[in-house]
Amino acid sequence: MFEEYISIVGLALLIIAWIPETLQNWRERGRNLNIKFVCLYLFGSLFLTYHAVIIKDAVFMYLNSVATLIALLNAIVILTNTKAKVSRKAKKAGRKR
Repeated sequence: MFEEYISIVGLALLIIAWIPETLQNWRERGRNLNIKFVCLYLFGSLFLTYHAVIIKDAVFMYLNSVATLIALLNAIVILTNTKAKVSRKAKKAGRKR
């Protein structure tokens, strides 16, 4: 029983640690996170979620599910900002002609 509480505390601490980073990423529109890192993290946590489901480990299912969701949100922020940046550059290039 004690081990379960320790696992839940670890789960909570890891999730809490990601909250300020994710909020900062949203404020900065993804400028300070590398998309390659975020994609590797996304797929790594997705595969670990799958593994946790197979072994029926609830703590790791929740942790890796949340990690996958956070990485997905960060990737969306980065990619959305990248598309907007490319679109603005294309508009500027069109005006210069």
